[in-house]
Amino acid sequence: MKNMLLAGLQFLFRIGPILFGLAFLAPVSAELMTLAGIIQPFGMPSIYVGLIIGLSWGSYALLRGRWI
Repeated sequence: MKNMLLAGLQFLFRIGPILFGLAFLAPVSAELMTLAGIIQPFGMPSIYVGLIIGLSWGSYALLRGRWI
């Protein structure tokens, strides 16, 4: 049981940048786009664009090992 818990936590820490991108960057970027009045492509809700941005930036951070 302890090994399964440890493996689960290791997995979550390994994909941490993607989780951060989806859980924090996506809603923040969506809200900033809404407040700035930026019109979304194809009439998509701003959260969809935020999720794309968060997932992209989180994946980049995971692959490169850094955010910038």
